[in-house]
Amino acid sequence: MGLFTEYLIDHVLTAVVRQHRTLGSALGAQLDHDQSTPQAASGPLREQLALLLQVANGELARSNARPETEHAIETALAALLDALTSNALGLHVPLTDAFWQTEVGVLASRVRWWLSADELITISNAAALAFGENTQATRMRIARAIDAGQLDWFPDPSVANPQHSRRVLRPQVERLRDLRQLPA
Repeated sequence: MGLFTEYLIDHVLTAVVRQHRTLGSALGAQLDHDQSTPQAASGPLREQLALLLQVANGELARSNARPETEHAIETALAALLDALTSNALGLHVPLTDAFWQTEVGVLASRVRWWLSADELITISNAAALAFGENTQATRMRIARAIDAGQLDWFPDPSVANPQHSRRVLRPQVERLRDLRQLPA
C-alpha cells in the first residue's frame, strides 16, 4: 500500500465540494447534496487526483513516462492547485509553508519533484541566474517575487531546515529575468 490512499482523494474532493456549496449558497443556488458528495464524484478531478497519487506513491517511473503522460500529470497538478486556491476575484493565492506540511501539500511537492527535478533550483541559484550575483539583496528580490506570485516555489523534501528548502522553477526565473519583471 502506498503512502497516499483513496482517503486523500475524498478529503480533497470534500474540501472542493464544500467550497462549491458555500459559493452556490451565497448565490442562492440549490445544490443536490447526494450528487455533490465526493464518493459520487467520478469527474475529471477525481481521475486527476488518482493519477497524482500514482506518481506520489512511486507507481509511475519517470524514466518510462511518455510525453503525453507527463503532460497529463502536469495538467492534473495544475488542476489540483487551482481547485485549492481559486477564488471569485481570480487573484493569485500563494501557498503557505503550512500548506506544504499537509498531506495534500506533500503529494503536490512529490509530484512537482517527479515532473521537474532537473528544473528546480535554490533561491541562491535563482538570484545568481536572475541578477548575475548571489547576495542577500538579490535573494530578497527572489523572495519578493515568490511572495508576489511571480514565481512558484516547492519545498525540497531532502532539506530538513524549512528556511532553506524552497526551490523555484528555472524557466520561471529565466522568463522573469528576460522580461525584467523581478521586483526591486
